[in-house]
Amino acid sequence: MSDFLRERILLLLAIKAPEAKIDLNHIHEKVSRDVACAGGEASKQDLERELRELDAEGLVENRGGLYYITENGRSELRSRLPAVSGKMNLSYRMVLAAKEYYPRVADQILPFLRGRAVSVIKVFSDDSDPLTQVKPLFVRYAKYKPKPTFIEIGSKESLMRYVDDHAVDFVPYVHRIGAKEPDWLIIDLDAGEGLKSAAGGFLAVKLVAEKVFRLLEGCGVEPAVKFSGSRGMQVWASLDNSGMPKGDLFAHYRRIVQLIQAKVEAEISREGIPEGLAEDVEIAGGLTTAKVAGKGGRAKKVLLDWSSMKPMGDVRAPFSMHYKTGLVSCPVDPKRIMQFDPSEALPEKVAEGAERLGRLFVLEKASPERLLKQIGL
Repeated sequence: MSDFLRERILLLLAIKAPEAKIDLNHIHEKVSRDVACAGGEASKQDLERELRELDAEGLVENRGGLYYITENGRSELRSRLPAVSGKMNLSYRMVLAAKEYYPRVADQILPFLRGRAVSVIKVFSDDSDPLTQVKPLFVRYAKYKPKPTFIEIGSKESLMRYVDDHAVDFVPYVHRIGAKEPDWLIIDLDAGEGLKSAAGGFLAVKLVAEKVFRLLEGCGVEPAVKFSGSRGMQVWASLDNSGMPKGDLFAHYRRIVQLIQAKVEAEISREGIPEGLAEDVEIAGGLTTAKVAGKGGRAKKVLLDWSSMKPMGDVRAPFSMHYKTGLVSCPVDPKRIMQFDPSEALPEKVAEGAERLGRLFVLEKASPERLLKQIGL
């Protein structure tokens, strides 16, 4: 049918948890809403007829008025979805991608979730446009009463329970539960709004990421680089805090990022703006900034963001999907930062190379001594 009832039914059933009880009324409510958004109409009788056909073909199983997708139904959906994807409910597509992706990368993402409080971002159908928009729900606690309890994810089973409940994005704290100091140094590189829309915007972010990586590497730190999942990059490292100055370690980490920005900017000033970027960036005043406040003043700059370096600060985990784009915040080979393209972050591609990519993001604790001396802290 022109309203793609078959595909909509299969997609709806495919994202449900195995124990979910889905009846005709539920299917009619969800599918008719999406059909209406596309300008069509679907009656309960239309859906009942389609369900009978799907059942007869072995794609759906009717168990006493409750409907379940079969393995043949999943295969049919996989074969049909590429051709009709843009016409289907976006949150359903994203959840389906998550359900197929996360079992394949559980070994890679779990080390960044275990022992930490984790925020999850769930996606649901947008009220006004379920076909092209999602309604995100940010969840910080597993339960709120009688007192808030942090979400903890320590196994593949617990990870998939959240995915079954529409969680697609996983954002752990930068410190372990109960710890009063960070164990990750995170430099989040983000292009200003004016730079994001420019042809060379992402190229500028990659340039800065490479320079930050080389600076850390040259100081005996073993950094790792990952794509943000949108239009940014992040450089991570693990420092031995016993070698840090006394006092507030979160404040010291924030200061490290600010001083790294100054060093990187000085290097860019000496070497000049590479060809292909000069038209897109603010040459006067520098390419980079560490001033988090005042977006207007950094519209054409790359921000080295230190704001996650605080108690209860959080960051998207390596191998997590990004709830806005559906792309993966995946590790990037430091030898080809400038060649990286966001198309490499499609969940299917990342899952295929999960073991190789995982080896690119092994954080080994390093002495901060040379780094602190180099940046002047």
